[in-house]
Amino acid sequence: MHYTYRGDFLDQVFIRFAGFRKSERMRLSAPLTENVEMYLKYIYLLSQSRKAPAKTGEVSHFLKVTPSSVTEMLDRLQAEGFLKHEKYQGASLTKKGRDIAVKILRRHCTMEYFLAQALGVPEGKYHDEACEMEHVLSDDTAKRLRKLIEQPGTCPDCYDLERLHCRHLSGKP
Repeated sequence: MHYTYRGDFLDQVFIRFAGFRKSERMRLSAPLTENVEMYLKYIYLLSQSRKAPAKTGEVSHFLKVTPSSVTEMLDRLQAEGFLKHEKYQGASLTKKGRDIAVKILRRHCTMEYFLAQALGVPEGKYHDEACEMEHVLSDDTAKRLRKLIEQPGTCPDCYDLERLHCRHLSGKP
């Protein structure tokens, strides 16, 4: 039996049952970009470290972008409901932004811990490699990996922003 794909059929199903077109559904559930994830992660880390909203200059420093680029992204992230930003006061994550940031940081910590402890990757390399992998690692795989490597339950709360890695790590130089 041969079936023909009729794209308008799926749109009709979504319009009827969900109230919007398939293309709109896809836009609503689109994955975050690596850039957005990095902003959320560093805003979270800076806010935790300072116990205050993250300042534009600090975010700019860690992400190596201009302050005006940070301001532009903060406005975008605020419009998307990830944070609240007040000029000269800094940025604070909303629950939505904080939940995403913690997931990203947890994946990062898992990869760092795995690279440093299980594979013996030297301290100067595992952070950068974990930064690359945190954006593609699924939550399920990260969870399985955490069990395998017996990562401490304090991660990601033990992340040291100054050293740019988990306090539990002892990389091999």
